[in-house]
Amino acid sequence: MPALREALRTAMDRRDFLTISGAALAALAADWAAGSTAALTQARDGKPVDDRLVTMIEESARQLAGLAPEQSQHTAVLLDAHLTTVTELLEHGRPAPTVRLRLHALAASLSQTVAWNRFDLGRHTQASQYWIAGLHSANAMGTTTWAPAC
Repeated sequence: MPALREALRTAMDRRDFLTISGAALAALAADWAAGSTAALTQARDGKPVDDRLVTMIEESARQLAGLAPEQSQHTAVLLDAHLTTVTELLEHGRPAPTVRLRLHALAASLSQTVAWNRFDLGRHTQASQYWIAGLHSANAMGTTTWAPAC
């Protein structure tokens, strides 16, 4: 968790917030509105983490990561928000062991995606912080090897 928190704390750039396109923001809001906001609130308050909530975050993150690299300026804040949510669920939620593994895998994947995003935007220091955070998350899953996606 410390590596994820450090990456999230040092990577905030308020100007990025203004680069979110209206369509991207509306799509994300619709996804979250359709999801279980009560489950997210409960999970953040130390209650069990709902499997459906993790599935919704995984699907949303996969869609964001699948956008063309030219869209990275529009997705940076959205990906950060997903990673922040996953980090909070790991720190404050009570996921079942299998859900905890999924959250660590999601944190590793999101960290890697954010790292590439930052690299593409020329923010190499932030990129390395996220890359290291992703490695820590992969290590928390208990894996000895981690094959990052390209």
